[in-house]
Amino acid sequence: MPSDARVRHFDELSDDEKQLVAELAGEPRTAPETSNLEDGDVVKFTDYYLVRSR
Repeated sequence: MPSDARVRHFDELSDDEKQLVAELAGEPRTAPETSNLEDGDVVKFTDYYLVRSR
C-alpha cells in the first residue's frame, strides 16, 4: 500500500458506497466514479481494497 494512499474505513462510507465495495470486493473490476471514493483510495473492509475508478 502506498504511504500516501487515503485509507477509508468501510463504516465511514455512505450506504451506496458500502454496497458498491461489498459487491466489488475480490472482483478484478473497475468501480464507477462516486462522489467520495477516488482512484487510488484504499478501503479497509474484510481486507484492504484498492479503489480504481473510471
